[in-house]
Amino acid sequence: MKIDLNPAVFTSKDAYVRAALAKARDLAVQTWVDLHSERQTQIVREVAGLSKPELAKRLIKLLSRPNRARAQISDSMRSKAQNMRKKGAPVREIAAELGISIPSVYNITKD
Repeated sequence: MKIDLNPAVFTSKDAYVRAALAKARDLAVQTWVDLHSERQTQIVREVAGLSKPELAKRLIKLLSRPNRARAQISDSMRSKAQNMRKKGAPVREIAAELGISIPSVYNITKD
């Protein structure tokens, strides 16, 4: 893509720069529209080819919350956290050392 503007046509350098920027913006917008309209047509074709149950399954997966990764807490980690907590270590420090979240530390150290 080339911005074809003749600087001799413009009365000032400022007018030329504004025209060049406007042309560049228009080209960028048109490129974005072209790329996204192509993607839109691909999506429409893909959706048209799906059966209703398959479409429903994909929509449910798309709209549902993602699964959270649970911390894998071993018995040794649990005992270490409890010992550190009894010694008065801050919860943030325990969480950082064990590589787990602060709420997890509270959960495994509560009485």
